[in-house]
Amino acid sequence: MPFIAFLGCDGSGKSAVIAGVAAHLRDTGESVELGHWRPKPFSQKNTESPAAADDPHGQPPRGALGSALKLAWLWFNWWIAWILFLRGDNRKGFILFDRYHGDLIIDPKRYRYGGPMWLAKLASALMPQPDKVIFLDADPDILLSRKQEVSREALLASRAKYESAGSSIPHFTKVDASAALTSVIAQVLKEIA
Repeated sequence: MPFIAFLGCDGSGKSAVIAGVAAHLRDTGESVELGHWRPKPFSQKNTESPAAADDPHGQPPRGALGSALKLAWLWFNWWIAWILFLRGDNRKGFILFDRYHGDLIIDPKRYRYGGPMWLAKLASALMPQPDKVIFLDADPDILLSRKQEVSREALLASRAKYESAGSSIPHFTKVDASAALTSVIAQVLKEIA
């Protein structure tokens, strides 16, 4: 299962877990490419993930037209990157993404999406799909003790949406992110073995 997407609320440890999983895979001789949310526009490699925004819910959503245009660009970007680069990487190793296009449906405010949700769901369904989706979850108090980038209410709402989405996302696996980092990495490696 080479294309693996990691989802989780802020504070779930996605970056640290992905770094640990990537290091282990590379140590065993596997090729690993990293990405964050979307492929870099028309670039051959998805190297390190960019730093997380300090206030992911701080900006207002775009209007319906702006959101639809941004969504069309996202769709086009995923397919061009998939055809030109990611499909080949997928055949020779692992692609690990910190979030992916499906996260827009869970947390549209983070991506400033103000268009109709049916359109976002349709576009996401028509983009390249991960072979495995790992949802890193922990108790809200643990998540908030690690990061306070969103309000408790927003965190609880996102967490509930991730839980609900698990029933409709193929190959969705929930991993307890409240354990020690080495244990979480070991659990993820077991899931993708």
